[in-house]
Amino acid sequence: MKTSRRIFIKQALAGSTLLASGQWLHAGRQTSVLQETAAAPSVIRLALIGKGGMGTADTNTALMVEGVKLTAVCDLYDKRLEDAKRSWGDNLFTTKDYKEILKRDDVDVVIVATPDHWHQPISIEAMKAGKHVYCEKPVVHKVEEIKELVATQQQTGCYFQPGSQGMASLGNRKARQLVLSGLIGKVNSIEAKFTAVPTEPGKYSIPADASEKTIWWERFLGNAPKHPFQPQRFFYWRNWKEYGTGIAGDLFVHVLASINFITDSNGPDKIYTTGGIYHYTDGYRDTPDIMMGYFDYPDKNNVGAFTLSLSANYVDAFSKEWGSTYFKITGNKGMLEVGWDKVVLHTIKDADLQAIEELPAIGQGIDQAKAETANKVVFQTENGYKGGHYDHFNNFFKAIRTKSQLTADVMFAVQSAAPALLSYKSYQSGLPVYWDSEKLKISKNRKRR
Repeated sequence: MKTSRRIFIKQALAGSTLLASGQWLHAGRQTSVLQETAAAPSVIRLALIGKGGMGTADTNTALMVEGVKLTAVCDLYDKRLEDAKRSWGDNLFTTKDYKEILKRDDVDVVIVATPDHWHQPISIEAMKAGKHVYCEKPVVHKVEEIKELVATQQQTGCYFQPGSQGMASLGNRKARQLVLSGLIGKVNSIEAKFTAVPTEPGKYSIPADASEKTIWWERFLGNAPKHPFQPQRFFYWRNWKEYGTGIAGDLFVHVLASINFITDSNGPDKIYTTGGIYHYTDGYRDTPDIMMGYFDYPDKNNVGAFTLSLSANYVDAFSKEWGSTYFKITGNKGMLEVGWDKVVLHTIKDADLQAIEELPAIGQGIDQAKAETANKVVFQTENGYKGGHYDHFNNFFKAIRTKSQLTADVMFAVQSAAPALLSYKSYQSGLPVYWDSEKLKISKNRKRR
């Protein structure tokens, strides 16, 4: 390999190296390298607001990080509060009113895992109350909510991280390193999938005790249109646009966060999406079960201008090899297949193994390049890897403890959420949407390149 090539790689990675400790640099947001010490970490006191499936998973993962203690749980359904005490201890403070959580002195961080239309209001109140926030994605329900969320975080200085945990995975971190090193050349296209195994239409599991006596229905509705009590809307809120955006806010946002991170991008400037309700035609949803979209990204930092083709499918019983998510990133010199714990590099010419070996180590096995052929190199995490979900929480808590900056901060959060929400807007109108990711607003038609 020529010396100039080595210099290029080292320079390219100087501002983007991902460290094995979980800290990294991203888009000019410099973080300090954390030094582990023998001292026990300070205790972070955690509260959960919204104990559904994702909130429960978030909390269980957060508690895996050393020095994190759960002190309070809020949910609108009585049984979930009872389950919280059974799972996490009778000493928990439980309530149906999130405002009581925000008044407590024994809460440092809140997980906001409510329906989407509550994400922004609760997050803003929490930061104004001095609480750091881990908010499930998308962090806003409408793009009009972005400005106030960003302003509140900047005014309060509280830490705010979105729940797009895939971006923190070893697979995404290795993919970012390989892309920014130039080993696949300039990126020109990305194919991405997010899928889920289908269930039978009409099969909605509703607890026998679900009623307006056990569920605070009016609080659930919040700023959404008034509607008579319907348990399907409470337990399967993602199916309705009043509370979420279905595939767009549930799945697309995960992929967009990962692609923005891997390519060091602020997001697309043109969005076009189509789809429909093809399988779950039982009347219990008004958001699509199939969506396909195209997202045009401008060139940033000479990574390349590219189009992301993204499909999400709630009815896919076959795409299991890579798990629920899969990316194929194509450049003019090579291509990457990316999963959370595995990356495969394909090159046009023989793979530059020396250049690969000179990349800074990330750790946990992902750096061990296995050359299956001269043009195919596999990177696989070692057994025992805790996963992107754990890494994401670990990064969040480390930043709070050391007062260092987050990679997935509030700007990252809204730059990932906005194109996802605009993909739903495009689906509704049948027209492309143009987006200014710097000014965070819908823009006029972009000129063709």
